[in-house]
Amino acid sequence: MILQKKTIRILSAILVLILTAVSVTACGSRKAEAVRDEKQNEAEESKPEGAAEDTAGAITADEETHTVHLNSKATRGPGYVSVNETFTDQKGNSYQLAMFGLKEENRDAMLEALSLYYDANSTDGLTIYDDAFADAEKYDDTDSDEDDDSDWDEDLDNDSEQCWAGAVADMLWVTGWAEQLQNPITGSTFSSEDDVFRYYNRKISNYGVDTPSTATDYLFMGEFYMAPDGGGAGGMANILDPGNPEDGLMKSFFSSNLITEYDLIKEPENIAVLEHCGKQGSDATDFQASIGTLLDGQLASSEHAVSAVGIIMDLSAENPEDRYKSILIVDPDNDAKPSEADGVGENPTLEERDAAKEARPNSVTVYNLQFTKDTDDMPFWFMQGVPMDEDAGAALYRLSELPQYDENIITASTETEGTKAAYNSVDMTLELLFTTSETEAIDDFFDVSVDDVTVTEFSSGDAINLNVLIANRGDVVLNEDYLGDKQLGLDWSVVRDDDGSVVANDRFIIEDHIYDGETNGYLINLNQNGDKVESWDPGNYTVTLDLNADRSVPEAYFLNNQQKEYHFTVE
Repeated sequence: MILQKKTIRILSAILVLILTAVSVTACGSRKAEAVRDEKQNEAEESKPEGAAEDTAGAITADEETHTVHLNSKATRGPGYVSVNETFTDQKGNSYQLAMFGLKEENRDAMLEALSLYYDANSTDGLTIYDDAFADAEKYDDTDSDEDDDSDWDEDLDNDSEQCWAGAVADMLWVTGWAEQLQNPITGSTFSSEDDVFRYYNRKISNYGVDTPSTATDYLFMGEFYMAPDGGGAGGMANILDPGNPEDGLMKSFFSSNLITEYDLIKEPENIAVLEHCGKQGSDATDFQASIGTLLDGQLASSEHAVSAVGIIMDLSAENPEDRYKSILIVDPDNDAKPSEADGVGENPTLEERDAAKEARPNSVTVYNLQFTKDTDDMPFWFMQGVPMDEDAGAALYRLSELPQYDENIITASTETEGTKAAYNSVDMTLELLFTTSETEAIDDFFDVSVDDVTVTEFSSGDAINLNVLIANRGDVVLNEDYLGDKQLGLDWSVVRDDDGSVVANDRFIIEDHIYDGETNGYLINLNQNGDKVESWDPGNYTVTLDLNADRSVPEAYFLNNQQKEYHFTVE
């Protein structure tokens, strides 16, 4: 068998995700307002004459915008619970709430607020404020590139594009992971979601991150690698202090498998995983949601990260499209507008902005969902009432699930043989696999969509070629100096599923330099021997790959060298 190789260099360019402000300008139903007023009047009338004003535990709402204040006695801090209960709206409709991120002190108030103010037919959002919600907020939701940036100072705008940091901080705090870690900046354990956000903000420049796993791997392992997205280039945000041995707060914990990703565009039925928010105890989970606008009526890409803490369902609905009514999110941009209420001057210091962000009110917003299709007939979930750019509403692109803190998870993913130090070791992973009938490797991932070039059904006699991307997540170049007399091998084999017979196999030695944070591509001609293409019998086939299976080359983590499979068919 001949193994043909062509190197793809995906440069470590800065990946700047232009984030847009998300504001809430919603109104409640007249009936809900009437019931609210009636309840408040009854409370006032029943109050003994001369009694002191006490709003603790009372639910209040603004007169015009659909904004509710729980005013519960719950306080900020760890210790969150789930809710999986029904409530009845003002029209007598019954709904199920599955939510995580509440305290025992405000769970009943949350259900009561939804009973009073939730409207499944509203095209606006319902924002519910309470101190106990975990809500890490940016200081400024404006993008420095929107206006003249000739006088722009990074020190004065260092978090406007860090929605990912706020959303990940919420998840890590609510699920209990951050409580177990010590913040090396302060020398104490993380004290809040704002404290986790502050750590990311100090360590990573004001640029976007592609997935939550990028952020969690940096927190736990000290790795910061931005993977190719399958249709474009990978990149790296600037790390303020790269290669620092202190980076990685739990280095032996291989956190790459901690987060589970769910695509909502190719598989919109994955919206059902939000029901996990209603689980109890160690099964409780939290999500990050990636949302974005449409481009000329077509789905484009996600632009903004929020924390998704729950779902509202109509259990009587006959089909899934009508079952999932609303999503509950925590948005890092929700209150990210500097104001006089911050109590700071025109050019606040980092410390003053930190204090202002932490003092801002915490909230959860309920956005109604609509299952629809774009102009290319692609189905997706539309979030009503989320103004992004000039369009009203946003598309849900992806959900990323983070489980509750569990020592069993750590035990199952503890690295024992690797150096556990990405700053002085390479760390190789199989990043992406896809088959084509082309004779050359795909060498331009800036303009090529993997979905467009992938072929999984071949005719007998076709050339079957596997494109493989190998990434180096470490901060050291894979070269002859690092390898010495060792060889990095990629073992592969193809099995006919019908009888389990091996129809092809080989080993390829990686000899190229793979720079830190970059990805190289290789092409495996699965059924080609010299110039001849060998025909295989019709049926289903599985190709299996192992990278550095003998662990001869030292790496930061061997646990991410897990065997990978890819499936295709010969007709």
